Amino acid sequence: MGLSIHYTGIIRNYAIIENLITECEDICKSLEWDYHIWEKKNNSNDHIHLNNPAFINYTTSDLKGISFTPKDSETVSLVFFPSGILCSPVKLMYNDPATNNLMVETVSVKTQYAGMDVHLTILKLLQYFKDKYFSLFELSDEGMYWETKDLEVLKKQFARYDFIVDSMKNALKDFKALPGETPESLADRLEELLKNKFGDMQ
Repeated sequence: MGLSIHYTGIIRNYAIIENLITECEDICKSLEWDYHIWEKKNNSNDHIHLNNPAFINYTTSDLKGISFTPKDSETVSLVFFPSGILCSPVKLMYNDPATNNLMVETVSVKTQYAGMDVHLTILKLLQYFKDKYFSLFELSDEGMYWETKDLEVLKKQFARYDFIVDSMKNALKDFKALPGETPESLADRLEELLKNKFGDMQ
């Protein structure tokens, strides 16, 4: 749980990934954000296309790009498969290649604990890179700023998510397993508690 952004995309031209990396690296240095550059090490899978539903044989050695981590945020990835499609490296590490059940081509970033300013900064950076480097880019913002460009909407969304998280912490503060309770009954009791507390917040 936590306010997040989710995005997918395709680079306009694989060759310009180097320019994107250089530009993003300079930004990360100026903002003192940690970053990691992904250098493609594997050329044997270049013939594989991501429209193949099996995603066969792709590993992090096939990836090229940069990922960075603003303070208190999850990592933002601008990392690409050889086909030029965006990839979440973390999801790829745990993905089942037969099903792509983690949807490795969708990058998700929780920004709630980083705060509204960092959330906005990430969105503005992604907008900039979208306009300059991508032929296709789609983003879903749980803060609803990307879609509305309305700061008041974003403030309300952050306040709502903060309230939900705080309420959840309070609800679970004294929740403990009962003597002799099975894992199944514990899970059922927790589900019932959450339904009673938060059923009207959907």
